Amino acid sequence: MKIQTSRLDLQQLDHQLDHLNAARGHQAAALALCFGSVAAIQQLGSYSKSYAIAKHWLAGSSCLGCADQSGMNTQQAQSATLMLIDDPEGFYGVGTASLSDNSRQQASLAIQQAMHRAGKSHELPTLIWCLQAPGCEENVLQGIQDVVGNTVPIFGGSTADNDVSGQWLQYDGSNLTTDHLIVAVFYPSTPMSSFFSSGYFTTGLGGIVTSVTDRRLYTIDHLPAAQVYNDWLQQAGATPLTPGNILMQSTLFPLGREISQHNALPLHLLSHPAVMHDDNSLSLFSEVKTGEPLWLMQGDKAHLIARAGDVVKTARQNLKFQYNCDAAGAIIVYCAGCMLAVQDNLAEVQQAIKAELGDLPFVVTFTFGEQGCFLDGSSRHGNLMISAVLFGATHANE
Repeated sequence: MKIQTSRLDLQQLDHQLDHLNAARGHQAAALALCFGSVAAIQQLGSYSKSYAIAKHWLAGSSCLGCADQSGMNTQQAQSATLMLIDDPEGFYGVGTASLSDNSRQQASLAIQQAMHRAGKSHELPTLIWCLQAPGCEENVLQGIQDVVGNTVPIFGGSTADNDVSGQWLQYDGSNLTTDHLIVAVFYPSTPMSSFFSSGYFTTGLGGIVTSVTDRRLYTIDHLPAAQVYNDWLQQAGATPLTPGNILMQSTLFPLGREISQHNALPLHLLSHPAVMHDDNSLSLFSEVKTGEPLWLMQGDKAHLIARAGDVVKTARQNLKFQYNCDAAGAIIVYCAGCMLAVQDNLAEVQQAIKAELGDLPFVVTFTFGEQGCFLDGSSRHGNLMISAVLFGATHANE
C-alpha cells in the first residue's frame, strides 16, 4: 500500500498531471480521490486523460476548498488536493448513478457496479465510501445496504459549495455532475481503521418528535418546533432565532438523537437546523422520525478545533491495537458547518490532525452531510460530524 497526495493548481492542470504521470512511470493508480473548491472540480472535469492517472476516480467539491498534510488549501479558488492509492494486491471499484429519481434503487445499482468493476461482485468490501449531492443521503445508505447488508462500514461526505446555492459537483473520471452518487468499494491488501464522531454534548433539554415530514420538523411534544427550539436556546443561555436561514446561528446548537450507547456513554447523531420557517417549523439537513427523542446539543469552538485530531488519534490507535499496523494515509471528513464556525482557526484544526499523522499523506474535505459507522456497527447519515478513515501501511501483524 502506497499513498501520495499532490496539490493541484488547476489553471496548470494538464501540465501538472502529465508531469505527475511521467514521474510515476505512466502507471495508473488503483484509485484517485480529489477534493477542492467548486471551481477546482469544474476544471478537473475538463481533463481528458484522467484514466492515465488512475483506474478509478472519486472527486467532489468541498466548501471553500480542503486541507492536507501541507496545510489549508482554501486560499486559491482553483486549487485541489489529489490523493492517489497504489495497491497492486488490492481491489477497488467505483460506481455512479443519478439521484434524480428513486435514489434508493439507484444507490443499489451504483454499489453493484462498483463491486463488479473491482472484480468482486460476490464478495463484501472492507469499506464503502460514498460521495453524493446533498438531499437524500438516508435513501442512499438504505440502497447500498439493500445489496451488502448492515455489516460493511460506510463512510463518506455530501458534496458542498460555498453558500448552499446548489453548485456542488461530483466527478467520476468521466462525467461531471451536480445530482449524482459516486460510490467506491475498498478491498485493500492492508487493514483499514475508522472512527465517526461529533464534538458536541447534550444540554439535557429534550422532547419527542410529534410531527415531521422528511426533513421538515413541525412539532416537538405537540408544540411548534421553532418555538420549542428557541425555548431551549434561552434555557441554554443562547439568543433565540428569527425566521430565515439559521445555519450559522444554529451550528453550536444542533439537535441530536441518541442512537446507542458505548461503555455506558450515549452516542448521538446530529441534525443541523437549516431554516426556521414563518409557520414555526424547522428544516433540517437530515431526517428525524415521529416518536424519536430529540435533544438540544451544544458545542464550542475549542472542542471543534481539537476534535478532528482526537478522531484521527482514535482511528490510529484502533489500527495499531487491532492489527499491530501503522498508518499509510488518511481520508478525513469535517463538516462544513463546523469548519465555518471555526474558520479563523482552521490552521489549528489542520495542525491537530498533523500532530497525530506527522508527514503521512492525508486529505480533509468539508462537507454538507457526513456518513459514517458508529462504534455499535451502524452506518448512518448525520450533520456536524467528523470522520477519519486510515489505511494500513503493512499487512496485519507484520
